[in-house]
Amino acid sequence: MNIFQEEISSHFSKSYRDIFRYALSASRRYKSYTIPKRTGGSRDIVQPSKELKEYQRYIVSTLFNKLPVHYAVYSYQKEKNIKQMATKHINARFLLRIDFKEFFPSIKGEHIRSFLKSNVDYLETSINDYDLTLINLLVCKSNKLTIGAPSSPVISNTILYELDNFLFDKCNVEGIVYTRYADDLYFSTIHPNKLKTILPLLKQYLKTFFIRLVINEDKNIYTSKKRRQQITGLTLTTDKKLSVGRKKKRYIKSLIYKYSQQNIVPEEINYLKGYMSYLYSIEPDYIEKLRKKYSSELVGELLPLRHKEENDEE
Repeated sequence: MNIFQEEISSHFSKSYRDIFRYALSASRRYKSYTIPKRTGGSRDIVQPSKELKEYQRYIVSTLFNKLPVHYAVYSYQKEKNIKQMATKHINARFLLRIDFKEFFPSIKGEHIRSFLKSNVDYLETSINDYDLTLINLLVCKSNKLTIGAPSSPVISNTILYELDNFLFDKCNVEGIVYTRYADDLYFSTIHPNKLKTILPLLKQYLKTFFIRLVINEDKNIYTSKKRRQQITGLTLTTDKKLSVGRKKKRYIKSLIYKYSQQNIVPEEINYLKGYMSYLYSIEPDYIEKLRKKYSSELVGELLPLRHKEENDEE
């Protein structure tokens, strides 16, 4: 047995043979459901079983967390968030968003296997072809990454390192800011006509990239300061600030009013409390406007304790 086989067997108190036998049936250990999309429609989620999640998390912690993620990437990382990413583009006059179709399922078992082989020096362990097959079986469903598996986000971040590095370097030379959040690529600049080169450049690069990523042409969005600019749901205002947007604010105020009238269901309360924390992190000044409108006591009931303490210190 090599080091990887010994460590995974020890961690789960199972023989490598038993773990491999389990992995052979991993694709059948999922349940499927749909959730509504923020932009309308629905998204299919494939949720792995509790035991399979444990294997996926182990593989992430022992292998993929040792692989580099480009600093232009802001998705699925503890110390980064969408506010930080949006701030990178806040001075821009021109903004381009590019989206990939079927992002996770585009990353297949053979991509993961070849990627791990080429990055084995980072892993600090020994893996052979049997181990690569085991990893493939445990993190993929029907040989593809899925939305819902805890391993998919981390794998997608590491496996796109070369693409991120290529785009970042090219953009840096041209005075263009590049960031990525999952399958959303954002490019911004203060210079006119610079962004017109990005889409042809990316398409040409993808012809040689080892993963067959397909650009969703219907979701490519060019905007300038003359129109509303948005990044992952945040609006870049003309005075170089970030906002959650008027529509979302109206909805939050309607929920606060329902809460004040004790005419709100528990699910809405949970959503409201979660979004108030998010709103505080994006637009703390707007929280103060809500305090004046609805009272500090009521708004305080909807904010996490840490935000109440921050407000008291101020």
